[in-house]
Amino acid sequence: MPELPEVETFKRYIEARSLLRSIAEVEVRNPTVLGPMEPEELRRRVGGAMFLSARRHGKQLFLELSSGGWLTWHFGMTGEPVLFSNGDVPRFPRVLFRFADETLAFDDPRMLGRIGWTPTVEEFVRRKRLGPDALAITSKEFVDRFGRARGALKPALMDQHRMAGMGNIYSDEVLFQSRLDPRTGADSLDRGELEAVHRVMRRVLRMSIARGTDFSRFPRTYLLHHRRKGASCPGCGGTTETVTLGGRTTYYCPACQRPRAGGVEGRT
Repeated sequence: MPELPEVETFKRYIEARSLLRSIAEVEVRNPTVLGPMEPEELRRRVGGAMFLSARRHGKQLFLELSSGGWLTWHFGMTGEPVLFSNGDVPRFPRVLFRFADETLAFDDPRMLGRIGWTPTVEEFVRRKRLGPDALAITSKEFVDRFGRARGALKPALMDQHRMAGMGNIYSDEVLFQSRLDPRTGADSLDRGELEAVHRVMRRVLRMSIARGTDFSRFPRTYLLHHRRKGASCPGCGGTTETVTLGGRTTYYCPACQRPRAGGVEGRT
């Protein structure tokens, strides 16, 4: 699933190539990705307008419309924006925004992403009860929010109501680099330990964005290169293991990420 760094990369891609271009036509090939919005409403709000600016909050992208309001764009498990010339249609285009000579497509094989509309970004964030963005949250806010979280730290990091943007892959990486067992109880960490997790999280997310979320360019010391059962830990050479937390498969090194008091049991 696209997480914060991927969506930030999508944002910059659209900013560089699709702003201030008149949208001549909107084609909805599969209305499933519009949720409750009818295709005609999307065409009415977007057709003839331009994207003026782009914003991101967590995993959610917002495109400001010259006609008023913001297009909301969530990428689900497999979605991405693809700008193409008329002869190079992507494989799974669900919605097409046609400019004079190119088209911006929402390419989404599994159709779990969603496009919608909101009058303001703030209204959307409030209505969805999203927490602070993971790159904008301050150290103090992080400590306050996670210091009183109940349960294991891994699912707490992925809770979009507590903090928006972190998903399965990057939360595993942050915990690996923080040398914390993913089952560690969030409320068992003291202020200094939580501040350290916050610093690691910001470093990991910023590095990913800087390298275009291209995993082949990530340091070989990163766990994400070893997210398969029985792989060798990049830190100690031991064997990585998995545990299910919050319904998600979590990869970790039991030697580098030792359990501690306050841990919460998961299912292996």
